[in-house]
Amino acid sequence: MRAGVYLRISRDQLGDELGVDRQRQDADRLVTARGWQLVDHYVDNDISAAGKVRRPRFEALMQDVEGGRLDVVVGWTLDRICRTARDRLRLLELGRERGLVISLVRGSDMDLSTPAGRLAADILGAAAQHEIDVKGDRQRRAAEQAAALGKAPSGPRAFGFTLDRSALVPVEAAAIRDAYRAVLAGATLAGIARQWNGSGLRSSRHAATEPPRWSAETVKVLLLKARNAGLREHRDQEVGPARWPAIVPEETYRAAAALLTDPNRRQSTPVGRYLLSGVARCGVCNQPVQAGSRRGTYHSYRCRSLGHVARRGDVVDDLVSKVVIARLSRPDARDLLVDHQLPDVEVLREKAQALRTRLDALATEFAEGELTASQLRIATERLRTNLAAAEREIADAGRVDVLGDLVSAGDVAEAWAAIDTDRQRAVVGALMSVTLMPVGRGSRRFDPASVRIEPLT
Repeated sequence: MRAGVYLRISRDQLGDELGVDRQRQDADRLVTARGWQLVDHYVDNDISAAGKVRRPRFEALMQDVEGGRLDVVVGWTLDRICRTARDRLRLLELGRERGLVISLVRGSDMDLSTPAGRLAADILGAAAQHEIDVKGDRQRRAAEQAAALGKAPSGPRAFGFTLDRSALVPVEAAAIRDAYRAVLAGATLAGIARQWNGSGLRSSRHAATEPPRWSAETVKVLLLKARNAGLREHRDQEVGPARWPAIVPEETYRAAAALLTDPNRRQSTPVGRYLLSGVARCGVCNQPVQAGSRRGTYHSYRCRSLGHVARRGDVVDDLVSKVVIARLSRPDARDLLVDHQLPDVEVLREKAQALRTRLDALATEFAEGELTASQLRIATERLRTNLAAAEREIADAGRVDVLGDLVSAGDVAEAWAAIDTDRQRAVVGALMSVTLMPVGRGSRRFDPASVRIEPLT
């Protein structure tokens, strides 16, 4: 009798394969005691058999059974070999055709060529499936309870936090705070990704030896995580406050989330390297200008569509920068800042949490037959509308004025020079419209009047 030994554990947290080694020792003793010929070990270590997860060595085992190279399949228990009804059916049908025997270390032999053997396999499989279903139900309920209590979920370490989220990782948390501040002040996600990659920050999912892998998309995904504001999520739904420390206030997180998920936000616009790229417009066709190729020490701006204007970029940038600095240095510059009547964030947080709790209670009442489906739908829609309104008010309290720190700076020119180009473009867009007018042929001297600057505020 030619035997193949199948070995599997779902999770090998330490990576030492000790779990499969224990199975191997007992299975090999069984093969020796029966006097069978050991053909091979089929090992799927740290691989779940649930769902549609592919198990390479299980597939190899099935191929060897189908090819007639095995007479016996040895396993620790049946659910180590087949954990789904689909895989169990495959093994039973193939085993019936090939006269296969399944021998279990913690069980008995089942000759699949006989009705009794197939019945025994079906009964054991059904019992194993029942145990799996009960275990899954317990795990789901435990996960729901942990989420409701604000406990940290299991899994990889989250960027900015220690593994159990009991504390912050100072460097990473500071980078996240700066990213929220930058996004709300007009910076781009791509710019933040470049900065993080340049400073050597790595995602917590990457090994220390791997290069940085931040991109605009991965930064966006990170900033949209409610955990950064000390909020617990479960199945992509916020369920309440978390037990771990917040990196940013909830109002800051909600303001950034509203900005980043705004459908009117232009996601595909290329990031400009220069001050007026995509900001200034052509005086003929009103299309945004783009930076042309560099010529020696300076760049140029050109009409994006028909080439109506072509201007030397450094002198135009210098003129616009001087106008911005002059405007923000005036005594009335503080009038540019909108004095919001900010809502009471603590009251709003309590209101939002009460609404989430009521949503959970509705689901329970429906399950217990106290509400009809129609009543549940109407009540849920009303509560979700009120919850969205409360979250919008919290977001409004966290918005950052693009001009705030520049207006309050002691030296506006120095503060202007210190911010990056993304932020400078946002300030120009908030203060003024810039239009580049065409000049006559052969004109060599820069005429400031050919740059039309109109204040917006």
